[in-house]
Amino acid sequence: MIYAGLDVGTTNCKITIFENENVIDSIFLSYPSIRNENQQTIDPLIILKTVKDLIAKASKKYLIEGIGITSFGETCVFLDEFDQVILPSLLYTDTRGEKEAKEIEDLIGKEKLGQITGQIGRGMFSLSKIIALRNEYKEEFKKVNKIFLIEDFIIYSLTKKRYIDYSLASRSLCFDINRHCWSNEILTKVDLSSELFSIPCESGSYVGDYLNIKIFAISHDQISNAIGGHVLLEGNAIDGCGTCECITIAFKEKKDVLYEKGYGVIPYINNLNVCYILNNTSGALLDWVKNTFFSSLKEDYVYLNTKIKDEPSNVLILPYFAGSSTPYMDLKAKGMICNLSLGTTSYDIYQATLESLTYEMKLSIDLLKENGICINKLYVSGGGAKNDKWMQIKADVLNLNIYQLENINSGSIGCGIVVGTKLGVFSSLEEGMDKMVKIKKIYYPNKEKHKKYLKIFNKYKRIYPLMKGIENE
Repeated sequence: MIYAGLDVGTTNCKITIFENENVIDSIFLSYPSIRNENQQTIDPLIILKTVKDLIAKASKKYLIEGIGITSFGETCVFLDEFDQVILPSLLYTDTRGEKEAKEIEDLIGKEKLGQITGQIGRGMFSLSKIIALRNEYKEEFKKVNKIFLIEDFIIYSLTKKRYIDYSLASRSLCFDINRHCWSNEILTKVDLSSELFSIPCESGSYVGDYLNIKIFAISHDQISNAIGGHVLLEGNAIDGCGTCECITIAFKEKKDVLYEKGYGVIPYINNLNVCYILNNTSGALLDWVKNTFFSSLKEDYVYLNTKIKDEPSNVLILPYFAGSSTPYMDLKAKGMICNLSLGTTSYDIYQATLESLTYEMKLSIDLLKENGICINKLYVSGGGAKNDKWMQIKADVLNLNIYQLENINSGSIGCGIVVGTKLGVFSSLEEGMDKMVKIKKIYYPNKEKHKKYLKIFNKYKRIYPLMKGIENE
């Protein structure tokens, strides 16, 4: 049986084709987004065209039984009664929505909002952006007939059915994670109707057909990453190193610290929940460093890695080049390069970027550990997982074994596992994980280097509070 997983990201979209338990093909297309000081938006119609092009290319080569759809979160698509896009689609890093998030929190109450949605008022979430756009485009908003996130926008465009899975709906700030429905309590207070939104459904729900292919609603992309990374037990986690970076950790007991610090609570499988450790700029920052400091030399990451010194760098980089995410959740935060001297080289800055990106994730790993949520096994996927030097730095800084996946496209793999299970290829998600998720390499921590990194990490922790003090003057 041939089936596929479609992974829709903020910069590209890929479809992975499976035959039974084997990956037989993968097709990849990219698209632009607008990212500057004033706005960070994406065109949903370009995404939709890319999705249709990918399905068309795949369908010409293979007789596909079913396709599962997973997508990035938070971004909304607004249609009028004629199904025309009438408002911009804001990426979660767009700063619009910060003021409205505070207003939502004041209306509902911080504790109540956290109990219902697993989140607190942050500008990144869909509801904050929706209200911000309603305030900015008063007349246009009156014509809004449907509000989608990306997954259900694609599903509707392909099948004319309106469904969104629970995990993606939970990124909206108006979804009740306990009752698995839109929260009328929240929506009534912000003067919105639940009828504007798609019908919530379980991950893997069959939602309709497109070109005689069964379409399945899968999940928020980080949930698919987790399934495609064999995150099956409490304490399992996956680090998705892409344009942005997200560590998804599985746990059982919900804790207030999760939504208080912006980590959130998202429904998962096997009666587990997950939370996200996020960094808005990971691969994006590495690309910036490469293009800024090495553009004339045409050097690639393989060559740059040969220049990394055996000792940790004294240079520190605050990677908030598109605001900060967990634990500070400050979209107005700025990046910094610290501790420079006349002896500092561009190669030192590259090494410091790899190290500081890892320090940033350690901030949250340590905070969650203090509150009883621990990582005992960390898988790594995404483009960054191919960087051997970075993987070893992660092992040394975090003092954890790092399990590099054989197939780094874990989002597509996870999507395929869910579809394969629904089509009967696998008897369960667990069987699908066991058969399709393989480890390529394990990176073990160097205890002596870990001690050295800890000393520098203690300096790193002080940068943001100092920077924020200066920024607020």
